[in-house]
Amino acid sequence: FFCPFFFSAPAFSFIYIGGSVEIPNLTYTNDLNDPKSQKFLLQAEAIQNYLAESYESSFLGKYYLKSVVAAFSEGESGLRAYYWNTFWAP
Repeated sequence: FFCPFFFSAPAFSFIYIGGSVEIPNLTYTNDLNDPKSQKFLLQAEAIQNYLAESYESSFLGKYYLKSVVAAFSEGESGLRAYYWNTFWAP
Protein backbone atom coordinates (compact mmCIF):
# COMPACT_ATOMS: atom_id res chain seq x y z
CA PHE A 1 0.00 0.00 0.00
CA PHE A 2 1.47 3.32 -1.06
CA CYS A 3 0.43 6.47 0.80
CA PRO A 4 1.58 9.69 -0.91
CA PHE A 5 0.79 11.76 2.18
CA PHE A 6 2.77 12.01 5.35
CA PHE A 7 2.32 14.10 8.42
CA SER A 8 5.01 15.93 10.32
CA ALA A 9 5.01 18.43 13.11
CA PRO A 10 5.22 22.06 12.02
CA ALA A 11 8.66 23.62 12.14
CA PHE A 12 9.24 25.76 15.21
CA SER A 13 11.33 28.93 15.31
CA PHE A 14 12.55 31.40 17.87
CA ILE A 15 10.51 34.59 17.61
CA TYR A 16 11.76 37.78 19.26
CA ILE A 17 9.43 40.68 19.91
CA GLY A 18 10.67 43.93 21.40
CA GLY A 19 8.75 46.74 22.96
CA SER A 20 8.52 49.19 25.79
CA VAL A 21 6.18 49.81 28.67
CA GLU A 22 5.68 52.89 30.81
CA ILE A 23 5.10 52.50 34.53
CA PRO A 24 3.50 55.71 35.84
CA ASN A 25 4.14 55.17 39.56
CA LEU A 26 7.92 54.72 39.12
CA THR A 27 10.57 57.38 38.48
CA TYR A 28 13.72 57.17 36.38
CA THR A 29 16.97 57.69 38.29
CA ASN A 30 20.56 57.75 36.99
CA ASP A 31 21.45 54.38 38.54
CA LEU A 32 18.94 52.77 36.14
CA ASN A 33 21.38 53.73 33.38
CA ASP A 34 23.85 51.08 34.62
CA PRO A 35 22.70 47.50 33.81
CA LYS A 36 24.97 46.20 36.59
CA SER A 37 23.55 48.43 39.34
CA GLN A 38 21.45 46.83 42.06
CA LYS A 39 18.49 49.12 41.27
CA PHE A 40 18.58 48.20 37.56
CA LEU A 41 18.77 44.47 38.32
CA LEU A 42 15.93 44.55 40.86
CA GLN A 43 13.67 46.71 38.68
CA ALA A 44 14.39 44.61 35.58
CA GLU A 45 13.64 41.40 37.48
CA ALA A 46 10.30 42.77 38.73
CA ILE A 47 9.23 43.78 35.21
CA GLN A 48 10.46 40.51 33.68
CA ASN A 49 8.44 38.57 36.27
CA TYR A 50 5.36 40.66 35.49
CA LEU A 51 5.74 40.04 31.75
CA ALA A 52 6.30 36.31 32.33
CA GLU A 53 3.14 36.03 34.45
CA SER A 54 1.16 37.95 31.83
CA TYR A 55 2.29 35.78 28.92
CA GLU A 56 2.17 32.47 30.77
CA SER A 57 -1.48 33.03 31.72
CA SER A 58 -2.45 33.97 28.14
CA PHE A 59 -2.98 31.92 24.99
CA LEU A 60 0.71 32.61 24.15
CA GLY A 61 1.85 30.80 27.30
CA LYS A 62 2.64 27.54 25.51
CA TYR A 63 5.07 29.41 23.23
CA TYR A 64 6.58 31.87 25.70
CA LEU A 65 10.20 31.36 26.83
CA LYS A 66 11.38 34.55 28.52
CA SER A 67 11.45 38.34 28.74
CA VAL A 68 14.54 40.50 29.15
CA VAL A 69 14.59 44.16 30.17
CA ALA A 70 17.42 45.80 28.23
CA ALA A 71 17.19 49.48 29.27
CA PHE A 72 15.27 52.16 31.11
CA SER A 73 14.54 55.79 30.34
CA GLU A 74 12.37 58.62 31.57
CA GLY A 75 8.88 58.32 30.13
CA GLU A 76 6.18 60.94 29.68
CA SER A 77 4.57 60.13 33.02
CA GLY A 78 6.89 57.61 34.67
CA LEU A 79 9.59 55.04 34.09
CA ARG A 80 9.88 53.51 30.61
CA ALA A 81 11.31 49.99 30.35
CA TYR A 82 12.57 48.57 27.03
CA TYR A 83 12.35 44.80 26.71
CA TRP A 84 12.32 41.87 24.35
CA ASN A 85 10.40 38.62 24.60
CA THR A 86 11.39 35.23 23.23
CA PHE A 87 8.87 32.69 21.95
CA TRP A 88 9.30 29.19 20.45
CA ALA A 89 6.42 28.85 18.02
CA PRO A 90 5.41 27.38 14.65
